[in-house]
Amino acid sequence: MTNDALTIDDLHHKYNKRDNSNWILNEINLKIENGELLGLLGPSGCGKTTLLRLIAGFEYPSKGRISLNNIEISNRTKILSPEKRNIGMVFQDYALFPHLNVLENVLFGLKNKKDRSRVDYLLNVVGLDSFVGRYPHELSGGQKQRLAIVRALAPGTNFILLDEPFCSLDIHVKLKLRSELPNILRGCNASGLMVTHDPEEAMSICDKVAVMNEGKIHQIDTPINLLNNPKTIFVSSFILGNNIINIKKTGSSLMSCLGEINTEGLLNNAHVKKMSISPKFISIKKSESGIANVISKEFLGEFLIYKVSINENILRVRTNINNLLNNGDKCSLSIKNNSYYYLYPGAHKVYI
Repeated sequence: MTNDALTIDDLHHKYNKRDNSNWILNEINLKIENGELLGLLGPSGCGKTTLLRLIAGFEYPSKGRISLNNIEISNRTKILSPEKRNIGMVFQDYALFPHLNVLENVLFGLKNKKDRSRVDYLLNVVGLDSFVGRYPHELSGGQKQRLAIVRALAPGTNFILLDEPFCSLDIHVKLKLRSELPNILRGCNASGLMVTHDPEEAMSICDKVAVMNEGKIHQIDTPINLLNNPKTIFVSSFILGNNIINIKKTGSSLMSCLGEINTEGLLNNAHVKKMSISPKFISIKKSESGIANVISKEFLGEFLIYKVSINENILRVRTNINNLLNNGDKCSLSIKNNSYYYLYPGAHKVYI
């Protein structure tokens, strides 16, 4: 018997059943262990919500299967109805009953409404125990989302789906509530899958993160491993915010718009096509003889982010606030010492 709360095997899905139509989800495989919070991270339109609907039981998969607590709940020909799955759901718009107060909202899905021990525990954990008589319109956004989480867990649910749960909240409430979520789940011995398009959100609280794009999962890993070992160009760009630069072979050397690429120790370097480098590892200096041009700049607290055009590449460069340049200034770019970049395909990490 495995220790997996949710298992997805070779899942494929398309809404248009014609053979030549594109897959919305393609070869999805993932496991969530008991007590684990997995972040499903990707841009809008990548298939996150479709996967959520399949797990919840709102759609039949075109191929593959889904198992919850070692029991198969979905395949191409058989599906367990949503109300029988014992899966809690939390939405970005809360989906609370406006005519019911806090306590009535939580009790709504309970079969035994007389046993309030779990309800009282959850309300106390999220700080709503003194608001049980209030109605949703009398609560703040953060309180509404806490209520939505309690309602999802109250029936004894041990698996919860969260669909962009913090996107409607202001930054301070968002930071506080998302830091509380793992403790709430652990206190209920529950596992969860959280859908988000915000890398910082997923990386900050999830045990593991599945990075998804165009219906495929590029990498499932811990946040630390995703940062240190991005397996694909997309993961490197989406998670780390790296610049992606084309590489050309010139004689026996590989060249980028930032200069020659170090290929020492790399086999078959002719197959390397792209370079991924962080904006913080690029040095920028104003220079009348420079071949780069400043397009725009952003002020981000302790740093400036310049968008720079160089040899048909648009790069983002991070520098300190005293390195002031103006739009249209000519500049020179170089790779800083004691830095590193990645070469693809192969995800080779090269230190400078």
